[in-house]
Amino acid sequence: MKLKPGCEAVAKKVVPVLRARVALSLANDYHMQQYEISKKVGVTQAAVSFYLGKERGVNVAMLKKFPEIDVSAKKIAKALKRNAKEKEISDLLCELCRKMRRKRAFKDLVG
Repeated sequence: MKLKPGCEAVAKKVVPVLRARVALSLANDYHMQQYEISKKVGVTQAAVSFYLGKERGVNVAMLKKFPEIDVSAKKIAKALKRNAKEKEISDLLCELCRKMRRKRAFKDLVG
């Protein structure tokens, strides 16, 4: 048995993809500038530039296996736009993780 909880895999592999999708949603759906997005997401403006330029956080295979990432990204972007509390954002991330864990593909992610 490996001592590698699913949350570790999500933090390492899913969160960067999720951040990129949240940044794209904030830019495209809410017309926010990179500086604003960086403050909302908690990353540097340079990281947002990489996300929007699709130089970071791009994993097409993961998005195909887990389309719920895009759904959650939209929910998180909407919550960030209205200045939701950190607990609400955390709950949305946990909801995503629970949905992902139900899929067979999740075993490959943590494997």
